Formats: sequence, C-alpha cells, structure tokens
Amino acid sequence: MTTIVEPMAPAAPQTMAPATSHGKQVATKSMTIALGGGVALEWYDWTVYGMMASFLSPLFFPSSDPTTSLLAALAVYGAGFLARPVGAAILGPIADRISHKRVMMVSVTAMALCSLLISVLPGYKELCVVAAVILLLVRLIQGLATGAEAGVANAIAIELAPPGEEGRYLGLISGTFIQLGVFASSLVAFLVSASVAPETMHEWAWRLPFAVGGVLGLLIIYLRSKLPETLIKHVMHRDELSRTQETTGHVWKTLWSVRLSLLAVILVVGAVQIANYAWNAGLPNLANGVFKENSTWVYGITTLMGLIWIVTAPFVGAFADKIRPSRAFTLLRLLLVACFFLTLVYSEKSIFTFFFVMVFGGAIVGFNMALYNFIATTLMPRAVRTTGIAVGYALGVSLFGGTSPYLLVWLQHAQMAWMFPVYGSVVAVLSVVVYHVAKKRGHVYIGD
Repeated sequence: MTTIVEPMAPAAPQTMAPATSHGKQVATKSMTIALGGGVALEWYDWTVYGMMASFLSPLFFPSSDPTTSLLAALAVYGAGFLARPVGAAILGPIADRISHKRVMMVSVTAMALCSLLISVLPGYKELCVVAAVILLLVRLIQGLATGAEAGVANAIAIELAPPGEEGRYLGLISGTFIQLGVFASSLVAFLVSASVAPETMHEWAWRLPFAVGGVLGLLIIYLRSKLPETLIKHVMHRDELSRTQETTGHVWKTLWSVRLSLLAVILVVGAVQIANYAWNAGLPNLANGVFKENSTWVYGITTLMGLIWIVTAPFVGAFADKIRPSRAFTLLRLLLVACFFLTLVYSEKSIFTFFFVMVFGGAIVGFNMALYNFIATTLMPRAVRTTGIAVGYALGVSLFGGTSPYLLVWLQHAQMAWMFPVYGSVVAVLSVVVYHVAKKRGHVYIGD
C-alpha cells in the first residue's frame, strides 16, 4: 500500500509566524483564536437558521398545516446548500492562486451581514411573497460565502498544525470551533426561548439569535484581518501536485487528475453531514414543529449535545494521530452506520426519548464530526487543496447534508421513517469503501 507524504514547502517570507524545521508555519494562540473564531461564527450563522426554522416558518410561509410551513422553511434552508458548490467553484481557485486570507475575509463578512439582514427582515404579513424571496436570496448569498470556507480554513489549519499533531489541531479548528459555533446557536436559542413567553418567541424574539451573529461578526472580521497569508507561491518541488497553479484552468486540470480523491471527499463529508443536520436541525425541528415538545427543553438538550462535541473533538483528533487516521476513520464511520437507526426510536412525543437519541446517538455523530475535516484534507494535494476541499465539501453538504432535515421530517410525516437510516447507512459505508480505494492508489497526501 503506497502512501504519498507531501513535502512541506518553505514559508512565504512576508509572514511573521514561527516556523519548524519542516518549513511549516506554527500557529500562535492568537492565530488559533482568529482562525477558529471565524469558523465558529460561520457555523453559528449557518446553523441558527435551522434552529429558528419552526418559528420563522409561519411568518414567512403561512399555511393551515404547520408541517407544510415547516417544510417550506426547511426547503429554503436546503436551497442555501445549492449555492455552496458555486461559491466553492468561484472562490476556491482564487484562494489557491491568489490569497487564502482575502477569500476568508469575504466569506466571514458576507455571513455576518446576511445574519443582520434576517434579524430585521419583515415577514409575509408586511411584504407578502417578496419576504420569502428575500429570505431565499439571503440564504443563497450565505451559501456562496460559505462555499470556500471549509477549504480555506482547512488549508490554513494544516499549514499551521504542529508536525505529527495534524489530527489534534484539525480536531480543534474544524471540530471544536465548528461545534462551538453550533453550540452557541443552540445556547442562544435556549437562552432567548427561556427568557420570553412562547408567544413572544413566535412573534419576534426568534430574530435575536440572528442579530447576535451579525454583531459578533464585527469582532471576528477584525481578528481575522490579523492572520498571516499561508498561500505558498514559490516551492522547491515543482511537480504539478505541490506547486501553486498559474491559472484557474490549471487548477481544474490538476483537480481532475485527482478526481478519485474528490469523490472520496464528497462521500466522507456527505455521510457525516446527513447525521449532523439530522441531529442539529431535523430532530429539533421535528420535536418543536411536529411533536410540539417544550422548545426550551429541546434547545437545552441540543445545547448539551453540542457541549459534548466541543469537549471531545481534540481528543478524537489525537486518537487518530496515535492509531493512524485511516483506522480511526473506519472505526468511527462504521459506528455511525448503527447510529442512524436511533432516529427510528423518536417516533412520537417524548422528551426523554428525544434526550436519549440526541445525547447518546449525538455523541457518535460528534466523534465523526471531529475527524471528517482532517480526513478530507489528507485526500487533497497542496496545489488544489483549497479548491478540492471546498468543492468536495460543498457538494457533499449540498447533496446530502442540506436535504437531511427535510428528508427526516418528510419521511416521518409520510410514514416511511425507516428509509432515512437506510439511506444514511448506505452513504456511510460507501464513504469508507471509496476512501480506502483512494488510499490504496496513493491519494493520501498527508502522512497516515
């Protein structure tokens, strides 16, 4: 079995970051906070819509059937994912050719401004169908902005990670900080819901979590402006898979040459995102919108699950460093197959059942969430790392994650709930198979 270990290039002279003997920059605490904080904010802004969908649905998509309104709101949620591959295709090559940092700044700024807009956007009563159209356009802009975020953040993180601790560091940036953003969205939702009367929550208080994300964005924009540029334009090894590409055409040509890696990234991301959005959006909205559970308890339980994800992510990454990433990935992904079937347990109103599925099943989902970004990053060579991860990530999330909450609620409503865990399990198994085929053919570019 051949594993390609990609040579690390010397750091660009303009950066002031310290370097190791391998020529890699090493993150300082301030860099980690700036990079991770931006990741957290993007995920807060993205996730908070899913958290609030059951409250904004009757205001923007009024209907005599609450499930119909909720499905319309979730459809807009899913539509935002469709823009992510477009954003990845546009911004990814720019990041690989010109600047990681500039693309990162565009992304976080757009997310913050869009959240502020949603917080003040009038509903159907004031603007009729125009309100829904504007909401859809805002989510599409957020999709474009986040299209390159995963690729840029992971490309920067892998250059800043201490040698031999890539799994732990990626677990921190793309595990803990992502989950910190998700956790913050559920925590803010919980605090707002617990502080106001239920009718107030439905009328206007659901807007507050969006406003919080927009305001915090101003701080993150400032912190990210202090990050170094990690794009390395001049390398000692001039092969196609390590050098910076001269044109966008060269980026796509090189990416096509590693298309098996791209397929693997899509499936590695897609399988875990089915579970991620089922647990963070599908199940909470099923509880709030269909089973009419107490929303404060629902958000409290979801927040507890997020706390577990935050704490465990670096340990999962360190575990992968110790036993080899491929082994850790295979073990955790097969556990995810069994986890999908826990969604069948929550078939009627019961806050205790909801707690069991969210906390115990959610822990397994969280372990997979801590590792998948690192595994995706190892599958892409430096020359197209941002584009490859961004496109693969966007396609995986758009095709699988974005549709997950809708499918979960719709299949439950149509008395076909059993189809959801079967679907998730098939994609999870495929991700393991394609990953190992890619690995066997030498498409692992960071040591395993």
